[in-house]
Amino acid sequence: MKISCLLLDDDPLVLDLLQAYVSMTEVLEVKAAFTDPLEAHTYLLSHEVQVLFSDVTMPHLSGLDLVRSLRQPPLVVLMTAYPQYAMEGFNLDVIDFLLKPISLERFLKAVNKVASILRTSFTDTEGNDMHSGNGSFFIRTDAQFVRLHYRDVLFIEALKDFTKINTADGRTHLTLVNLKNLEEQLPAGLFVRTHRSYLVNAAKIESVSNLEVRVGGHSLPLGQTYRERVTERIVNRTLIRRQH
Repeated sequence: MKISCLLLDDDPLVLDLLQAYVSMTEVLEVKAAFTDPLEAHTYLLSHEVQVLFSDVTMPHLSGLDLVRSLRQPPLVVLMTAYPQYAMEGFNLDVIDFLLKPISLERFLKAVNKVASILRTSFTDTEGNDMHSGNGSFFIRTDAQFVRLHYRDVLFIEALKDFTKINTADGRTHLTLVNLKNLEEQLPAGLFVRTHRSYLVNAAKIESVSNLEVRVGGHSLPLGQTYRERVTERIVNRTLIRRQH
């Protein structure tokens, strides 16, 4: 299956070059190509594509602002002649950042990265591994993507705009995604909110009291708002009771 994409650049010559590169990949399928970012925005509101290749500096709406304006943007590869935009782009979780003039080799490297991420997502979804705890997900830390397996995650802690993911091997991973967004994207059956600042792997909870939960040797606060839900879901469903 081909990967659907949208091409956006206010320079028609760049669009022609990208179209030529796409035709060489046999992997991508161009659904639409625009020189006007407002037209691209309108298209994305009513059409789905898997990846957006977008220029950064354009009149009326920059590529960065376009990505911010989309509630659920596709995978994004940004393109520009100005490297100073790279960090801001990576803070938006873009997949890659291509400096102009874009070589075929560098374009193909970005395509391979996109294909790898989509392939992993497809395998997790189709294999139903996500919901059994055997699946995995990617996060961005600094300038790289890191794969984490659900079964290895102990708990996730909110740190302002960042979250810290704690794994069973004692390592921690910082990512610029807030806890609410992470909770919405992780399988609800595997993780449970125990506090406004903590999301916990339900299978790793060792004990529950009125004020805390124990996870992998860590004592984490149990908020009053979440106590009843945690007790019902984690304890009561598997509690062995005294028989009368």
